[in-house]
Amino acid sequence: MPIKQPTPRTTAAWLSTLAVAASVVACGGGADPAAPAPVAHNDPLYGHQWHLHNTGQANFASEGGTPGIDLNLAGLEAAGVRGQGAKVLVVDSGLDIRHPDLAANVDAALLRNFDPNAPDANDPTPSGQHPDDPHGTAVAGLIAAVANNGQGGRGVAPAASLGAANLESCPSCNTTAITLDIYGGAAFSQGAHIFNASYGEDAQAPLLYDVDTNATLLALRGLSRLRGGKGAVVIKSAGNSFRDSTGEDGDPLPEVDPCIGARAHGLSCQNAVFDPEAAMPQVLVVGAVNARGVKSSYSTAGASLLVSGLGGEYGLADPSGSQAGPALLSTDLSGCDRGYVRKVQSEEARNDFDNPNSAIGQRLNAQCNYTAGMNGTSAAAPTVSGVVALLLSANPNLTWRDLRLILAKTARQVDAAIAPKTLALAKGRYVAEPGWTTNAAGLKFHNWYGYGLVDAAAAVAMAQATSRHLPGDALIDSGWIAASGAAAGLPLAVPLGDPQGASSTLRLPAARTIEAVQVRMGIEGQGRLGDLGVELISPSGTRSVLMTAHNVFQVSAQADGLLLASNAFNEEPAQGTWTLRVVDVNGRQARDTDTDAQALLAHWSLRVYGR
Repeated sequence: MPIKQPTPRTTAAWLSTLAVAASVVACGGGADPAAPAPVAHNDPLYGHQWHLHNTGQANFASEGGTPGIDLNLAGLEAAGVRGQGAKVLVVDSGLDIRHPDLAANVDAALLRNFDPNAPDANDPTPSGQHPDDPHGTAVAGLIAAVANNGQGGRGVAPAASLGAANLESCPSCNTTAITLDIYGGAAFSQGAHIFNASYGEDAQAPLLYDVDTNATLLALRGLSRLRGGKGAVVIKSAGNSFRDSTGEDGDPLPEVDPCIGARAHGLSCQNAVFDPEAAMPQVLVVGAVNARGVKSSYSTAGASLLVSGLGGEYGLADPSGSQAGPALLSTDLSGCDRGYVRKVQSEEARNDFDNPNSAIGQRLNAQCNYTAGMNGTSAAAPTVSGVVALLLSANPNLTWRDLRLILAKTARQVDAAIAPKTLALAKGRYVAEPGWTTNAAGLKFHNWYGYGLVDAAAAVAMAQATSRHLPGDALIDSGWIAASGAAAGLPLAVPLGDPQGASSTLRLPAARTIEAVQVRMGIEGQGRLGDLGVELISPSGTRSVLMTAHNVFQVSAQADGLLLASNAFNEEPAQGTWTLRVVDVNGRQARDTDTDAQALLAHWSLRVYGR
């Protein structure tokens, strides 16, 4: 399902000229000083695009951001790095290919409409009748809206080529066969370099995919063959369910809110890796940072995150609204009768720019071609896709593994003083979510941010420093190395309310430098999955929380084949003893002799990808 723009909590969804650009525009409770451009331009709305150049502007919301919290694009356009040559396929709800700020960058060879009722299978322009229809167009604008054309704003990579496939726009589109076609199985997708996937699962119970047999996961693994063997990447949204989780569209909600415990303790209710696609190394999972440089309120956390992009908050002009900081300005379906900005829905607008009947809307957005309300990890992912397009523009020889490494090594640490989240259990205190952790390779990692906020200028500089960044052409896969049976102390009962939990070890004999890690495990017994914290400790002593306690899985501890993943160990040595620890934070029977309520770690396996 699409990772929709989060909406205010009342709806509970998952969800010109240089002179004009430099003017002060009145909006929603205050003035919005447009940001000065680092290079000459004539994109009239550029000054409001804080994610490109943040000077504290509010983008028509009631609150502005912190200067400098942006993608750090300074100097790249002047140096000629604009995304030229990079091809980005937007896997979403379709794309308005005639939009005046996108059409010049649309590549007809990268388009497909899978709706059997579509008049043209090579035109993914949505009708605009479904609430999610504008989503893909807003995503595409963040990546590659055209620059210096006298219209709207611009994309992160304004010279990149855009393609689109409508995986999420019709009931019959989201099938395994179509997914395989989109991810390199059809002629239209085989030329793509970057796949932007601002969609995902919001599971209430584990999705037990087998990495070695599931067709979608195998297709994602096969992306390493594209680009002449250099490989393509998927830039995927982490999700918008840090605080709330509503489940699949149309599914009944649980009787008890599964996120109560997570909210009470400041933990993420969902986990990015609960969508198994996020466990694949070819998928670069992206969290969201707001204009003040901290995690966006909705951004789902997890050890499978690689980096963060900019997703903002809700863009609300009403200062009484929660999370009222600025959202992002991007393209909308063209015209005032469809899209996020419509004349007939003006009373629902988040701010005056998105209200075509307001004075600001009539002056700056009269054709309703843009929105100042694009947010979510749906917005954060395309900001990273744009940066990846810049990297390929600067150095087309980079492999997909180079891209992962460069983004991780050059990301900026934000929210550096964030404290760990600690729980008081019956038998002691448990650090359920660590603060920033420096691994044995010297890289800083946090489950909320991955390796930090992408830094375009630093990443491009590293990309240009050498033609290749990783030796060899093949990613070495250790295969599943199992810990099972009596030799590993399994099955192992997990004590209740004990921060020491239950631990099992295995030894990895081969010398490898880690690029990604997966864990597959089996849980049995009568405990609740949502009460379990699962962590992995590397031979170097780095601790990564793979599954945070108080998570959304308020079901019995019956999961054979739960797939988890971590990027926290990247660049560490893999050889040595690994420890998996499971902690049950519920003290419901901690003083009783009855062990029926305990969860059991039945088995687990480790898989390391590296070189």
